[in-house]
Amino acid sequence: MTPAGTTPEHHPGSRPGHRTLLAGLAGLAGLACGALLLCGCTSKPQAQSSQRATERELVFAHAADATSTTLANVYVGMLEAAGVDAKLGEPVADPVAEVLDGKADAVIAGSGDLLAALDKRAPAGSASTTGAAAPSTPTPGTVPPPNAEQALKRLHGMDLGGFALLDSADAARTGTLAVTAATSAGKNLTTLAQLPALCPELDFGVPGSLSAGLLPVLEGSRSCKPHHVVQVVPQDESTVGPLITGQVQVLATTSDNAGIPDNGLVVLQDAQTLFEPQTLTPLTTTRQLGQDAIDAINKASAALKQEDLIALNRAVTGRGALSPEQAARDWLREKSLVAKP
Repeated sequence: MTPAGTTPEHHPGSRPGHRTLLAGLAGLAGLACGALLLCGCTSKPQAQSSQRATERELVFAHAADATSTTLANVYVGMLEAAGVDAKLGEPVADPVAEVLDGKADAVIAGSGDLLAALDKRAPAGSASTTGAAAPSTPTPGTVPPPNAEQALKRLHGMDLGGFALLDSADAARTGTLAVTAATSAGKNLTTLAQLPALCPELDFGVPGSLSAGLLPVLEGSRSCKPHHVVQVVPQDESTVGPLITGQVQVLATTSDNAGIPDNGLVVLQDAQTLFEPQTLTPLTTTRQLGQDAIDAINKASAALKQEDLIALNRAVTGRGALSPEQAARDWLREKSLVAKP
């Protein structure tokens, strides 16, 4: 039974109107290297390849969750529409590593995950950024993560060797904190600044993917130690159930979770500053990647805005969910990125 004062949960994908995927335009600057060339000195440089056409099949890496799989299908569909042979790889726990290890050719990943992976691969004692030594690693929890702009600037300044970053989408899967409207009103809780005083009486629901980064920052930089922390299953399986049913009063989730707007939840202002920013950015190999593939990937990123990402999440989660393949096809057609049958 839904507790009094809370909004009944509407599972993503359960209403036909929620399957309409909204429009968007793009993107942030790209960086390239190896066979890809960075041309021009404009405010938005474009990656270019010395090879016009891609002459081999490309493999697109992705994680197992429905949203990641849907995004991979979007980019593969865009590549195929451009005449580039492409397919999805098998779902893996670390799709960025698949590209860096040469097991896949491309991935769309969060900027924070890309930074972590590329820093980890940088040789010990070497400079991981252009013209500057890699910053020292602070004690976990003592310094909040960088903002989205800072993370992208650092990411696009890295020496990537045989890899390239293409245009970022205007969409992110960054962590955030949500509460019900009843909790927000009853406890006068709308901003991150109000949270520390209330933490001792609040139970937090945190998925495993967010707990390692969130809990040290909460306690270290915000002096917030929750009354209890409940590990919840990924959002694709439970949406915002633990919050709606009153199992927890604060839910850590990601900004693409359609359960937030669909249930009238309140996102705490500035809560995303607790998490590593995750602006969606394509990482590709430069090995035999033609300009046709680069243009197709950038075109998909240019169309993907935050509202599109939320709509895609809604389409593939909850009751009546579409398959990732179908949701991706529908979105590409609605955006007029591929021909309609």
